[in-house]
Amino acid sequence: MDFNNQKFACFSILIASILFVFAQGISNNYLSLSAEGSQFLKNDVASIIGVQDNPDNGIESSPPNVEGTNQSTGDLPGSSQGGSGGNNQTGGLVGDTLSSQAGSESNETGSGVPGDSESSQTANQTVDTEQTQTTNQTVNTNQTETSNQDVNVQTNVDVEMKQRLDLKISEEEGEAPISIEVQNTIESQDKIIVTEHTILTGPDCRTGNVLAGATNAEDLRVLLECQDATGIVMHTKKMDDGDYKFFLKLDPQFEFLINDKNREETEGFLVVEIVPPHQEGMYLPQDGDRVHVWGAWVTDKPKGWHEIHPTWKVVNE
Repeated sequence: MDFNNQKFACFSILIASILFVFAQGISNNYLSLSAEGSQFLKNDVASIIGVQDNPDNGIESSPPNVEGTNQSTGDLPGSSQGGSGGNNQTGGLVGDTLSSQAGSESNETGSGVPGDSESSQTANQTVDTEQTQTTNQTVNTNQTETSNQDVNVQTNVDVEMKQRLDLKISEEEGEAPISIEVQNTIESQDKIIVTEHTILTGPDCRTGNVLAGATNAEDLRVLLECQDATGIVMHTKKMDDGDYKFFLKLDPQFEFLINDKNREETEGFLVVEIVPPHQEGMYLPQDGDRVHVWGAWVTDKPKGWHEIHPTWKVVNE
């Protein structure tokens, strides 16, 4: 009886061992198949995502929300294996995602918006510059035209004025003198003017007969025996009798030397005459010269205007 019990116990243990080994084998096979299935599922997901993110196939869509795809490499089955296992596959998924993001950023950066803005600014600056240059050219042209017009007008005025002055300075024979009544009025005014000014003295003045050398001395009434004046020469002419005549545009401080007849007949200029005896060694001025003159301040009675006549000193300033 004891022998049979022992035999039964041994047989039971043997059967249990066989069943345990068989069950262990089935368990190991199941785990292996489960790991391979998970790896296959992950590869399929990565492949699908790679196809969707590939810019060459024209499909740009986000990967499906697969649970577990955001796990780290160490959490994926087979990630602990070395070489070209799950790490390379996971790296491909991450690489594709990073490439997609980089491509998106590249598209946003390269969309042309900043470049277009810079181009627009450059274009606007170019347009503004061209408009400014055009405006400046227009202004310069207008200024040049205005300047030329002013010069032409001034030239025409000068020509016309010189023609009038030349007629006045010529003293054509037969020209009627101003009336005695007007001469008397001017003489009365001259007497008042003389009392308001004193005679100039010094080495630049002459003594004796200050009208010596004047061919029309009888027509001249002396206001002051010596007087100086400064101004701009406006018109000159050498007369038939040898006198050198010119008109002097007076500086403001010498405006008192002219009268109403100068303003009416000689454009407001003072008449200056250099007689032949005084011309030797003297500077004979030209139009536009600034000069300082000394001579006798007189009234030409038949004309009514004031003169420096004779003039015995001229300095070109």
